[in-house]
Amino acid sequence: MRIRVTGYLTLRGVIGNQRAVEIEAEQITLRDFVQQLSLELGDETVPPVSDPGAFQGPNRRILILLNGRHSSHLPDGLDTELADGDEVALFPPVAGG
Repeated sequence: MRIRVTGYLTLRGVIGNQRAVEIEAEQITLRDFVQQLSLELGDETVPPVSDPGAFQGPNRRILILLNGRHSSHLPDGLDTELADGDEVALFPPVAGG
């Protein structure tokens, strides 16, 4: 199946400064997909996207949306199974006031 990945702001650089990339994946959860993404796109994606503690999951500071829904609002959260054509959006931490 093909999953579309969009990186926003500083995370756009981890997908090659492209608007979006499509990644081939087998049946996989959102959590595992983010880890696979880091492996496929190279070491420079690990610190911003994955927890630097030996791939213990996605970096808790980034926002991950699946088809426009924040991962914390999905019934199974990061353990949600992905389907062909899903879109994963990655946003860096945002601060301000």
